[in-house]
Amino acid sequence: MQNSKGIISPLLYFTLISSLTNLVFLIIGMVGLALFSAKLSGLGLLIIVFLLVWKGALVGFVSWFSHKKANNKGFLVKFIGIYLGRFFGIIIGGFLGYEVAETLKQSNLIGFVIGALAFYFAGRWLGSKISTLIGAQLDSVLSIPESQATGNIADAKSTSRFASMGFILYGVALPFLLVIIGLLMNYFEVPIGYLPELLPVSRIVVIVCSVLSISAPWLLKSRWISKYQTMTSSPESVIYWLGLVFSIVPAIYGFVLFLAMGTSIVELCFYSVVSSIATIIWSMNNKVTLKPKAG
Repeated sequence: MQNSKGIISPLLYFTLISSLTNLVFLIIGMVGLALFSAKLSGLGLLIIVFLLVWKGALVGFVSWFSHKKANNKGFLVKFIGIYLGRFFGIIIGGFLGYEVAETLKQSNLIGFVIGALAFYFAGRWLGSKISTLIGAQLDSVLSIPESQATGNIADAKSTSRFASMGFILYGVALPFLLVIIGLLMNYFEVPIGYLPELLPVSRIVVIVCSVLSISAPWLLKSRWISKYQTMTSSPESVIYWLGLVFSIVPAIYGFVLFLAMGTSIVELCFYSVVSSIATIIWSMNNKVTLKPKAG
């Protein structure tokens, strides 16, 4: 019955879905590492877990923000899984492809690329299933209140400006935080570079993926708007935060290179600066708009 369900805030709802989906992929990744006897130090493992949980909270927050404007719960629940599935698919697939190619005495580069591409699409499919399943389980015991319409145009504009500034700060703060974590790891001599043999190949893949990630929102903006017009009442807001997420990707991949393959802190700084600039440019040229509903 509806009355027997507990009430949960939309922010906590989306954060739970994002964090639990993150956790599932983290477990899958750990199983993959165990199968190939790859070992992480205790502190290194804690840092990875912290970053992934934190990433889950950020994705949850952005999803909540979009839901607040467009009331598109079903679409966002599915998209959380699609986004996280793609992200983890590239990392897990690349590693597994490399290890399989190594075992079969084949080209490591080919194995890495094939694995990353295969798990990119597999992760996209699996992620949507995982997040949808988690959402359905939460919906069976919890409910979230309906979004309230924004009744005042002046308030909507003020909120839009606040949101734009908040996302710009997020785009600068996240890459900066990754650099700070990297500096602290070097200072305290935390072991990094568990897969140094993957660095040359991974660097090429990351550079290509970073360029594609930054370019995709600009090249596909019109196509995305047409696609999401039938799926949500506020396609512009979805496109805005999609562009934001894509702009942050270089910093995240740069940190993966630093942590797993042992690249330098200078290279991590480069990826972080690129992400910050891409985020600022995207945010300045694509404003968040809140449209008050009639009534």
